[in-house]
Formats: sequence, C-alpha cells, structure tokens
Amino acid sequence: MAEATQSNAVDDAGKFFWNFLKSELTPYPGRAWVVGRVTIAATIVMVVIMTFQIPLGYQGAIFTLFLTRENPTATFRAGFHTVVGFLAGTAYTVLSVMLLIDDPLTHFLWVAISLFIAFYLLHIIADYGTAVAFGFMVSGSIILWDQTITNVNTRVTNTLWLLGVVAIGVGVTIVVEFVFRRIHPATDLNEGIGERLKTVEQFLRSVAANQPLAPEWEKRLTLYSTVGASRLRRLINRSEFSEQYKAQMSAVVALVARLVDTAGSFQLALAEHRTPIDPADKVRCNRLADEVQTLSDDLTIRKLPGVFHPPSEEPTTVPFLSAMERLVAYIPGAFAGSDAVREFVTAPLDEEGSAPLFVSDAFSNIAHVQFALRGTLAALACYITYTAIDWRGLSTAIPTCFITALTTVGSSRQKQVLRFGGAVVGGIIIGMGAQIFVLPYLDSISGFTVLFAAVTAISAWIGSASARLSYLGVQLALAFYLINLQEFTIQVSLSIARDRVFGVLLGLLSMWLIFDRLWVRSALDEMQTAFVRNLEMFAELAEELLDPDQVPAILRIRQLRDRINAGFEAVRAQADAILFEFGPMRQRKLQIREDIRRWQPSVRTLLQVQMTSAQYILSKPLKDMPQPTDEARVAFEKDIAVVMRAMANVVSGKPVGMVPDIRLSAARMREATTNYYRGLGAPVSDESADLMGLADSLATILAPLYDDIRDTFAARTQGIVAQPQLAPGQA
Repeated sequence: MAEATQSNAVDDAGKFFWNFLKSELTPYPGRAWVVGRVTIAATIVMVVIMTFQIPLGYQGAIFTLFLTRENPTATFRAGFHTVVGFLAGTAYTVLSVMLLIDDPLTHFLWVAISLFIAFYLLHIIADYGTAVAFGFMVSGSIILWDQTITNVNTRVTNTLWLLGVVAIGVGVTIVVEFVFRRIHPATDLNEGIGERLKTVEQFLRSVAANQPLAPEWEKRLTLYSTVGASRLRRLINRSEFSEQYKAQMSAVVALVARLVDTAGSFQLALAEHRTPIDPADKVRCNRLADEVQTLSDDLTIRKLPGVFHPPSEEPTTVPFLSAMERLVAYIPGAFAGSDAVREFVTAPLDEEGSAPLFVSDAFSNIAHVQFALRGTLAALACYITYTAIDWRGLSTAIPTCFITALTTVGSSRQKQVLRFGGAVVGGIIIGMGAQIFVLPYLDSISGFTVLFAAVTAISAWIGSASARLSYLGVQLALAFYLINLQEFTIQVSLSIARDRVFGVLLGLLSMWLIFDRLWVRSALDEMQTAFVRNLEMFAELAEELLDPDQVPAILRIRQLRDRINAGFEAVRAQADAILFEFGPMRQRKLQIREDIRRWQPSVRTLLQVQMTSAQYILSKPLKDMPQPTDEARVAFEKDIAVVMRAMANVVSGKPVGMVPDIRLSAARMREATTNYYRGLGAPVSDESADLMGLADSLATILAPLYDDIRDTFAARTQGIVAQPQLAPGQA
C-alpha cells in the first residue's frame, strides 16, 4: 500500500507538471507578436555585436527581453531609465575603483560594498528599471576589474562598453517596438481583455441556447482559466497610463480573470446539471451575454462602462449564474464616479507630483536591508569560492546571483526550479549541445543567426507565459547568451562553456543555500500575511478620510493606495508560488489559495470605489457638506474600518469583536441626507447623491465579502469542510 501511495503521488505530480506546461505554452492572441518583437530585436543586437566585435554583448541582448512594453512610448521610457541606470553605475565604478582597487583588502571591500549597494538599491529605488540597470552595471564591472591579465586602460574601455552595448540594445528595441506597433496597432492589453470577455460571452450564449460550447471557445475558456491574467497585470504596470488608471485597470483585469474562472466552474457544473435549464435563466444568460459584449466594446475604446443592475433577487437553479452577474456588475464599479469627479473639481488624489526616487519606507523598513544582505552574502560566497580556487571562469556566478534576485515569483522552491531549469536547458542542453552538434558545421554568421533567433524565440515564448513560468525563459536566454555571445568566433573548446555553465550553477547553489534561506517563509504564509496587511491598510485608508488636516491626509492616502496595489501583486505572486509547493498539506494550501483568490477581485473593486469616494470627500466644495450627512459619513467610514479589520482578524486567526452591519450604516447615511434636504424643501444635491451612491456601492460589495470570509473560516473551524484552516506560520 505504501508503494501504491508513492506511485500515485508521482503520477499526480507528473500529470500536474504536464498539464501545467501544456497550459502555459499554449498560444494566445498577441503572443506571437510579443515573441516576434523580442526575437527580432535580440537578433539585430547580436548581429551588430558580432559585426563590430563589441565586448560583453550578452548584456545588450538580454535587455531586449526586459524592455518590451505595452507601447513604444512606454518602451522608450523604460529604455531611457535603463541608460540612466547604467550611466550612474558607470560613474560609480570609475570613481570607486580610483580609490579602492589597488590594495587587495580594499579591493575586496569594494566588491562587498558594491554588491550591497546594488542589491539595496534594487529594493528601494521606486523605478525598478533604473535599479536593475545599475545592478547589472556593478555586477559586470566587478568581473571586469578582477581581470588582472589586462591593463587598466583595457578595463576602463570595457567598463564603458558595458554602457555602450546596453545603449545599443535599448535603441534597437525601441525601433523594433515602433515598427511593430505601426504594423499591429492593437495593444496586447486590449486584446487580452477583449478575448477573455468574448470567450465568456460565447459561453453564456451557448448556455442560453442549450447547446455545447464550440470546441474553439471551449479551448480558450480552459486556457484563460488556467493561465490567469498575470501577463495583463504586467502590461498595465509597464504602461504609460496614470497611476489612477493603472489601479482601475488592474481591478478590471482581476475581475475579468475571476469572471473567466467562474465561467469555467459554471461549465463544469453544467456537465452535472441533469435537468433542463429554466427559460427565465436562459433569458438571464442572454441578458448577461449582451452586457458582457457591451462591456468589451466599451473597454476596447476606453469608454466608461455603463452600470449593470443584475436581477439579484430572482431565484435561479443554475449554479454560478448569480456570481457571474455580480462580477459583471462590479466591473463598472472600478470606474465608479470617475467622470463626475473630474467634472466636479480637480481630483486631489489624481494630482501627480514628481515621482519619488525611493520608496516611502526605503530607510525605515528592515526588509530592504535583509534583502540586500541576503543578496550580498550569496554573491560574496561565489566570489570567495572561485577566487580561492583560482577558477575565474566561474565569474558568471556574480551576474547570476543578481538576475536571480530580480524575480517576483513567490516561493524559494519555485525560484529554485525555474533557475535550475533555465541553466540546464539554456546552458547545458542548448548552449553546450549547440557547440557539440551545431556550431562545428557553421562557417558564417548567417547560420549562427538562425540558431540564435531560434533559441531567443523559445526563450521569449516561455518568457511570455504567466509569472509561474516566465522567469524560466529569462534564465534560459541568459545561460545561452553567456556561453555564445561573449566572443566573436565559434568556440572549439568546451571548457569555456563548461566554466560559464558551472558559474551559473554556482550562483544558483549559493542563492539556494543563502538567499532563499535567510528571513524567508512559505508562500502560503506570505500570501496570507500580504492579504491581511492589505485589509489593515484599507482600514487605515478609511480612517485617514476622517483627518481634518487634508494635506497630510492626501499624501498618506496616496501612499496607502500605492502600497495596497503593490500588495495585490504580492498576493498574486504568492498564489502562483503555492502551486510549486508539495507535501501532506498541499490540498489544504490549495483550498486556502482559492479562497483568497476569490476574495481578491472584490477587495480591488472596493479600493477603486473607496478612492472615488475619497476624491469627493477631499474636494473643497464638500467642506460645506450638511452636518447630518457629514456625521453619517464619518460613522460610515468608521464602520468600514471596523469591518476591514474584522476580516483581517478572521483571516489571521485573531478574535473578532462586534462587527457593524455596513448595509445598515449606508442606509443611515442615505436617510440622514434625505431627511435633511426634505426638511429644507429642496432636492438632494448632486454631490450628496453621488456620495450616497458610492456608499451604497461600497456596502453592496463589502457586506457579502465579509459574510463569505467569516462563513468560510467558521466552517473550517467547526470541521464542516474536510481540511481545517492553517494558522499563519504552520504552512
């Protein structure tokens, strides 16, 4: 029986892995365009490097994988920040080596200090691209200035070429992006949202017609349900949109992704639905399909979606239909009142000053120092190892340590799998395999160009998957480029490739033993902590609206909004990471993961509606708000804070006190405002009416969310479900 259990576990893991790869590598609309842009840009960079024999060419090629953005404008900005980061890194290197490079002790101190600065800036600089560029420059310079066989002039020249080769990569990528956007004007973000909504629409129409879903649409529904929407979120984060619009579109993407997931569950439930669908439910499906079609058209042309009022009071015998109606009704809520706010008065929270250089807690959060120490110790361990044994070919371990710290995927196990897989596939199988079986038969750059383009296309295809796998593509490309894009001739000896691959493996080993072991927790613990922290920050945001001093309140609300949005991404990343964690508690972890993923879109929508409400509250004309309305509004915001903290306590396993009825609180606010204007014999003002509507929207979303969270954890505590809840720290 033990052998049978072990065999079943292996079979289950194998099936999971195969289905995972199949879903991640399946084509989707727009994927071929992304891969084509990256492949062409990297190949052009390679040809320029080989033709003019530019040293350290792998840096220019690898940045083509990092720079692809939603549009040419965003790509230009990212490229500009990259060049600025390399300029800063070049200036730092040249100035610091003048002071510390001569003596062996000060040289070692220079290496340690440089690594710490690079890792620390990676965590605290607000513009991530600038921090990455600075770190790449520093890690490359450490290798260059350890080459004692070359003179100082050569090392300075190569240091400057580090900047030059990246500038070439940036310029080529921007040009390729511009040309492709002329050829293919539709954005990847619009296509991604539109295709998902069309898939849901077709599914609903098939249900209304009592017909099976067409194979093409069924395949798309399965694909989108499995892959998720992490790539769409990445496109939003890299776009040139305002921060407010990014937050709104992030909420829309989260809701659309949840809508697709619910449609997938709906389809599975229909397979077990033995009785015919009621005609009234068919009408509701058609009505919802029409609304989804309208919603898709509006979002495609960036038009504010109209409000959808689902027949929530009507009973239904079809599972998940009501849930889909609520999700579709939530999507316009992400933009609730935004037009009215802009027409009413300049929205205080939309006013964007100069972007800060550092994150808000750059010098107060110990986590930044811990991250820098982890990275520095891992890279120093590699440096000491290959220096002590005088094996300079292993120096690729230094950039490997830095690039493996860039990923935002959650668990250390997931990072380890993707790092090692990329090194093996890109370095040993493809890199060294090409040197043995392919490169000896090539006698021109044309043949190498075909090989390079093919490997880059494979890397870009993997890199355009979801966050669960995309990092493998970057690692694959890095390993291949390190082997084949540093010299200008075909290598006749495998020793160079061997040293570089071993250097990559040394870096991965050091990151696993040091970086992934210090101050880290399981993905489930991190996911629960991030979700709870988001709820607590939401409560703080509601309380900030009660501060009579608006200037610091506006600043604090902006910071909380940005931190909550960053928290959403942290929850998403850890949710992906849990899939890579196995063990006896795996099913329990997956259930908790699904619950939090179910609640996340509602919290996103709550944030957007709350921010719209904050725009009204912080606007100057509302200082003259009627006293009864203002008192009811204050009580409502206090109740929101109490409910959000109650949800945080439920998720974290803490005791929960009395929780107010948020629907009743919103009703009191409406009643107080209505009675006030009725006493004056005047109609309710537009501003007060908008505030009442926003309060109703908040209550409509928050009340069922709290009930769901409370009931879910109460059921686990009472043993109603098979798997009990994991307390934080027990994962």
